[in-house]
Amino acid sequence: MESLLLEFGGLPLHPLVVHAAVVFIPLAALLLIAGAIVLRWRWVLPTAVWVSWLATVVSILASQSGEALGEVIGTPQEHGELGEAMSPLMIGMSVVATLTWWLRKRSSKLLRGLSQLASVLIALVALGLVVLVGHSGAVATWNGTLAASETLASEQSSDTVATSSAQDEVAAPSSGITMDDVAAHNSVDDCWIAVDGVVFDASGFGARHPGGQAAIAGICGTDATAAFRGQHGNQNNPNSILAGFEIGALAG
Repeated sequence: MESLLLEFGGLPLHPLVVHAAVVFIPLAALLLIAGAIVLRWRWVLPTAVWVSWLATVVSILASQSGEALGEVIGTPQEHGELGEAMSPLMIGMSVVATLTWWLRKRSSKLLRGLSQLASVLIALVALGLVVLVGHSGAVATWNGTLAASETLASEQSSDTVATSSAQDEVAAPSSGITMDDVAAHNSVDDCWIAVDGVVFDASGFGARHPGGQAAIAGICGTDATAAFRGQHGNQNNPNSILAGFEIGALAG
């Protein structure tokens, strides 16, 4: 079951399901709001009900596939927590939508009014939460990549100007960097790691790492080849980010 939640057609399932979630959840919320507050649009309530339940199934799949993917590449804490809250919220919205539709001709005006108010409120919360989940996921996915791109651009630019004393300190000696050099940089804020015979300066990256700062702190000042390859293998995004931090070859 885990493999089914992890991949589909050779691609990670989570991003595919998330695309469905960002369509169906807002659509369900907007249909529910329209059917609840506009009298002449009450005909959309049955559609709002089945779209809400469809969005609920999609949100559950998104949450479960996200957990499966997180076991492989690490789960950003904020994104994971917000994603877990989406499924129960969607179940609640679907139940409220169903009751609002069922009560529209079967109850007192007061009860109908309360169900309509509940529909609008929970739909607004769903709209807000799906935006927060999407934003946190985008930040976790792209912040590190953008940072790596900026680092690469900065290093390329530095080739055309005189380097500062700080840059001289980081630059690799012509004979290569020894493991003793790497071991001297063993904190999250001053973090060198060796992977596959190459040394990388990951100082400060822990705060942006999708899997949390602890994952970086544990490998600073070490040969992290086994840890990095065991977690990420040949995945493009982690390897692209790592490449942006390269400072030189590890001395044999």
